Amino acid sequence: CVCVCVCVCVGGWRWQAQAIVSAKGGVTDKLIQVVRASLDNMDEATELLRTVASEQIEVVKQVADPEVAARVEVAICADEADILNVVRASSLMKMIPPSTMELVTGYGEVWSAMTMHAYLVKKGVPAAWLDARQVLLVEQSGGAGLGDKGSANVVGVEPLWRETSERVRAWWAEPEHAPLLNTDCSAKAPIVVVTGFVASTASGSPTTLKRSGSDFSATIFARLMDASKITMWKNVNGVYTADPRRVPEAFPIESLKYDEAIELAFFGAQVLHPSAMMPCIENRIPIYVRNVFNPAHPGTVIQGRACTLGDSQQAWLEEAAVAKKQVRKAACPVKLGDGESPIRGITSVDNVALVNIEGTGTSSVPDMASRLFGTLERAGVQVVMVTQASADSSICLAVGEADAELALAYLEVAFEKELSRGLVAGITVEHGHSVVAIVGEGMAFRPGTGATFTKAMANAGINMRAIAQGSSERQISIVVEKEDCTKALRAAHAALALSNMQLSVAVIGCSGMVGAELLKQMLGSERVIGDPRSATKRKVLDDLRLDFKVTALVRSSGMFLSYNGIDVSSIEMKEAENEMPMQPNDLEALAKFLSDDYNGNRVVIDCSASQEVAAFYPRLLSLGINVITANKKAGAGPMSLYDECVRQTGANAQWHYETTGPGSGLPVLSTLKDMMQSGDRVSAVQGVFSGTISYITNSLADGVPLSAALEQAAQLGLCEPDPRDDLAGLDVRRKVVVLARELGLRIEMDDVPCDSLIPESLSDWAPDSSEGAPSVASQLAAVLRPFDAEVSERFAAARADGFELVHLGTVDVESGESSVRLTRLPANHQLARCVANENVVAITSQRYSPRPMVLQGPGAGAEITASGLFADLLHLSRTLVEWTIPKIE
Repeated sequence: CVCVCVCVCVGGWRWQAQAIVSAKGGVTDKLIQVVRASLDNMDEATELLRTVASEQIEVVKQVADPEVAARVEVAICADEADILNVVRASSLMKMIPPSTMELVTGYGEVWSAMTMHAYLVKKGVPAAWLDARQVLLVEQSGGAGLGDKGSANVVGVEPLWRETSERVRAWWAEPEHAPLLNTDCSAKAPIVVVTGFVASTASGSPTTLKRSGSDFSATIFARLMDASKITMWKNVNGVYTADPRRVPEAFPIESLKYDEAIELAFFGAQVLHPSAMMPCIENRIPIYVRNVFNPAHPGTVIQGRACTLGDSQQAWLEEAAVAKKQVRKAACPVKLGDGESPIRGITSVDNVALVNIEGTGTSSVPDMASRLFGTLERAGVQVVMVTQASADSSICLAVGEADAELALAYLEVAFEKELSRGLVAGITVEHGHSVVAIVGEGMAFRPGTGATFTKAMANAGINMRAIAQGSSERQISIVVEKEDCTKALRAAHAALALSNMQLSVAVIGCSGMVGAELLKQMLGSERVIGDPRSATKRKVLDDLRLDFKVTALVRSSGMFLSYNGIDVSSIEMKEAENEMPMQPNDLEALAKFLSDDYNGNRVVIDCSASQEVAAFYPRLLSLGINVITANKKAGAGPMSLYDECVRQTGANAQWHYETTGPGSGLPVLSTLKDMMQSGDRVSAVQGVFSGTISYITNSLADGVPLSAALEQAAQLGLCEPDPRDDLAGLDVRRKVVVLARELGLRIEMDDVPCDSLIPESLSDWAPDSSEGAPSVASQLAAVLRPFDAEVSERFAAARADGFELVHLGTVDVESGESSVRLTRLPANHQLARCVANENVVAITSQRYSPRPMVLQGPGAGAEITASGLFADLLHLSRTLVEWTIPKIE
């Protein structure tokens, strides 16, 4: 059974302890089933009850001495008979009075208290057990019944403090309890086990504190006994920033104010009962929420009051006045630590319906609000949230799903005349919603929190049906579709810096050389999280507060998908252990998976050379999924595809393709963009645009045969998957087309003449692609050997004349022409001094003329290409991080 322990001081001089217990897991639900089954089938109800009682008796036998266990068994069997008598009456009446349900379900706590007492007796601990129904008197103003499990609207149960206090004193005055008061606490402190959840009305009828009410019982008895503190032992490590079952990134909150805890509890945080804080506030009793299965964890402490609205407003006005005189930004009244979020937690209420009262916009009903809420009060309907549009006198209410139709029926009667006269356009109900709320004292007078919250919803594709903010500014709540609730919780949790911002990454071509190297570099950055729980309170590496979470890996054999993140360091092992089954490749399925991600920050990194993938970019961009690519087949493909990619790029998604341009890993395209956006006019760009061709031509100039130079380049991993793309200049032509389009020219591949290093007689040659055949590079090298002497002679002759043969790419903006030519340049020319495996790019512009800007560096190989992709990823990340909460000191 789950315990809620209360440490108390009796008589002001001797320490005692009380343990308030709830029912054994699942017992309350099973007792509810017993009552409901009795309406139609008493035999079924009897059998269910026998099972519940037997399971409890079995527990008692395991933890208690046989003699004590026998006494408890007799008591449970007697209770079982009493329960059957009660539910038999319900069976005869064919109805379940609320009082019957409250009486029967309370026995779970009674049995738990007897079980715990029996266990303590076995352990030699001085103990007694108290049936709270004997002493705890409450007044019910919100109707009878248990309420919904985890409900946010548990109100209407108020302890009768004077009467209860008198009964508690009378209980302690009974002779059999004197030994507890006279025990030497230095040896063993006595413990009184008290039933949680249950109570009695002033007339003596058994009742309850509603579902999940045992912690309310604990705080009631803590106040009665003037406790020094309360420790609520749960099965989690305290109060979490969100429900960890729905938000794996959630983590325990170190401390909360009473007011923050009340807000979280009201909006569905099931760790705490919504009314549990109230008895402790007046006596300033701290509440500790800890894990019974992990007692070493400090858990969460709840204590202290938040600033009142008046105090916060006054502090803000005074600070604003001082800041204005000092010509600086005003600081918020609530100070935050470094990296601390202004919110404490995110929570939700499921099973909510919206009741909409729509005004006409031309006439008004002056007393609409008072009549509306009065009607709902008479109907017994409690409101979770309310918003109003003053322009047309429309009001939107969030109520429990179960109360929606009742509310509608009452309101239609109450506003019958206004509906018939057109003063009220209509009253409607929308089912299937949830309320999501962010809570924290730090939000008050702090700009940016609401914007970040709503931006996170927009990024995740979640429509907010209604939004409201409390006057204290401690909470903002929204209504969303129920199916979007978990996505909304995770999106808000990530965006509001409760964990680092996350970027969901999908890598296409992950098993290729570039893809594998990219993943290696990402892992080396220490920003990749493979387990969402590791995202909580991670060390801040620098000012870029962002983590990468690889959610999709695609390779030729299939794809892996996981919203929680893939451990890319052990993907092969996971596949072998079938922990993450591979799915067939399907770009549309991948797009849907990414689109449904709670995290609106999503990117696809294309490390493939697939035309099919490139043609899919517009679809990804249209869904708000960013694209980073080393695949040139979109930027240099049909003009229509390029135009569509550009059209889909904007505020919702970005397309980064730096590595497809002439610099490979060099920042050529971004430099050109900066130059042109700053007003410079680029007239021409020339250079060696391929590190592979640079390596081969330098080798040829040094006397290495063409076939050998090709084989060496392939062994170094410098070549394209098909080396013919390098030697024939196809790869460079693509780069030239990408470059030309970036400079405003509308050209196709056929518009770029190109000199090939492959002899014309081999232009139709095709490699053997059968299984077991040598690599394409090896086969091509073999057919090139007869031409080695001819090619080497041409390069040697150029060098003898003081020239170098350079595979020169050119884009002339003024003439609109582009080309790739094997050109003789003087040996001292800056473009001829390009060493092996380097790219060199010369940019001539209005500002850089006659001396051009030159960019030079390594331009081939998986490491360089992956580095360029990673640079694009970081550039994208910085633009996303701009939407974090602005810090106001």
